[in-house]
Amino acid sequence: MRRSRAAGWVAAGGLMLALGAGGCATPTSTDVPERMGRGPRAEEMFYARVYATSAREPNFDERRQHIDRMDDRVFKYLREHPEIENKIYYSEFRFWRQVAEGNTPDEVRTLIDEPLEQTIDPARMGVLAKQEWADVQKKAKEAWVYPLGWILYFDDKGVVAMLRRPQSGFLVSE
Repeated sequence: MRRSRAAGWVAAGGLMLALGAGGCATPTSTDVPERMGRGPRAEEMFYARVYATSAREPNFDERRQHIDRMDDRVFKYLREHPEIENKIYYSEFRFWRQVAEGNTPDEVRTLIDEPLEQTIDPARMGVLAKQEWADVQKKAKEAWVYPLGWILYFDDKGVVAMLRRPQSGFLVSE
């Protein structure tokens, strides 16, 4: 009786191991963009750009300089555009330094600089959005591509959709 019980456990363990290994062997698609409720943050774009140019994280002095530059840019923009205080995304812009739906192109540039790619070609925007294009195409007139897989879609007024292709790499903690 004891042998059959042990054999059953071994068989069950072997089955679980085989299923686990099969799950690991299944390719995951990192090319499929996901719709995001929150956009990229200035800090994560800074980290991505430093890593892309020097293959390392920014040091203390570089982070401090980035924070000071961001403070200057954000507060200058807020002085020049006081109407932003009435917008729903004001906190994300001022405190979190994060892109949100509704941000104007100038606000996006203030937070995360220039995109790697800009396009107004519907075919290219569709390729970038993949299965999300059916929903996004109703509003989007332009797409901006940023590091870490971010794709921002704009209409005439501002950001209407934010997509991200999941990528391996570092994440900036909040």
